[in-house]
Amino acid sequence: MKKYFQLLFLLLVLLSGCKSNPEAYNTTYQRLKAKEETMMDAKSKVAMDVPKNVSSGDSSSGFVAERLTLILGKESNLLIYCIVAKSFINRTNARSYYSRVLEKGYPAVLVQNEEMMFRIIIASSQIKDDAENKLKDFKASFPEAYILVRKQ
Repeated sequence: MKKYFQLLFLLLVLLSGCKSNPEAYNTTYQRLKAKEETMMDAKSKVAMDVPKNVSSGDSSSGFVAERLTLILGKESNLLIYCIVAKSFINRTNARSYYSRVLEKGYPAVLVQNEEMMFRIIIASSQIKDDAENKLKDFKASFPEAYILVRKQ
């Protein structure tokens, strides 16, 4: 994509008679940026649903288990059993949803897994039963919520 922008810039310079026209450049750049964001949004609208009872490393619990990297939020809000409100492919959409969850008063955490998926975690616990009880409470506000086990 970077080469595409460079090629377009070179073409604009050549067409303008080797004269720099900042207004034309900015207009073209803004149009291309908007087009790219539209394409990215279209791809990210297909939110990846994670199976609720698939085992991926923690066979005793039956939950999905992943290695997580903290992007936004407090590390102290990221324990072993995490309640994920929603998952995203696109970082911009994930950050937007993260902000909305924070505005609602939840101690949200934005994380990324090894497959480059962004997850918004709204609560977590060290105890499996506690996480299951919290999940029941959150299901009314976050119907897509599920429990994710954090791999160390």
